[in-house]
Amino acid sequence: MKKLLSFLFVLFCFNTFSQTLQNIIKISGTVSSPINQIDSIRFNTITNQLEVVLQSGVEAHDLIDIVNITFSSTSGGCGPITSITDIDGNQYPVVSIGDQCWIAENLRTTRFSDGSVIPNAISAEEWSETITPAWCNYENNAANDIIYGKLYNWYTAADPRNVCPTGWHVPTDDDWFVLTTFLGGTSVAGGKLKTTSGWIAPNTSATNETGFSGLPGASRYDNFGPFGNAGYHGDWWSSSESSSSNAYNRSLFYFNGSMTRDGFSKRYGFSVRCLRD
Repeated sequence: MKKLLSFLFVLFCFNTFSQTLQNIIKISGTVSSPINQIDSIRFNTITNQLEVVLQSGVEAHDLIDIVNITFSSTSGGCGPITSITDIDGNQYPVVSIGDQCWIAENLRTTRFSDGSVIPNAISAEEWSETITPAWCNYENNAANDIIYGKLYNWYTAADPRNVCPTGWHVPTDDDWFVLTTFLGGTSVAGGKLKTTSGWIAPNTSATNETGFSGLPGASRYDNFGPFGNAGYHGDWWSSSESSSSNAYNRSLFYFNGSMTRDGFSKRYGFSVRCLRD
């Protein structure tokens, strides 16, 4: 008679079934002994058995006898991850919001994940004329990099070389929809995403209850490259186009608790947040 073994796993390796079972953390499940006795689960590559390590000993189960195993990937939130590091060595805290995992600061890298350099477009002329990847600091002041992260044009956000660390990506328009829907809709999501300080008064509805820590890093305009008003609004790219010349973004404002969606010129400079794949 076949044994019934049912587990919910968090997976950390996807290369082979054997590797998967050697790199899991058990969340819940049942074996012939009580669940609170389970210390770990492992795969024995010599016997090809799944071994459940209990306080009282080890239970070995042939794979052919396992009739019900449920796997769940770590895409549901951040799991045990508390931070990530980009290719430049910048470290970012992460936060679970619903089933998504976001970095909780604006991106600061100067390179794509493959090591390619992203040009620093400083002058107003080169910024406004650039239709290839570029970044700058707000007002070209390096001190703002620490506070707000970098501003990137959309060509950087959408580049297939990936401005985010490997395993992460610039959120699509749909990804942003998932976020705001989980938070109760665009009219209230902004307050839950904004920091409670760093904004011009009145910073309406700001609670930062999500831990997203959205700051008012403002933007750089496409026409002649002037900068927006830091403290008043924060703007983030999606990787999705709204037209041949524009792309979708999301914005937060000091005067209300909403998060708006607009289509701006791809030559604008906005902040970037990364989302786990």
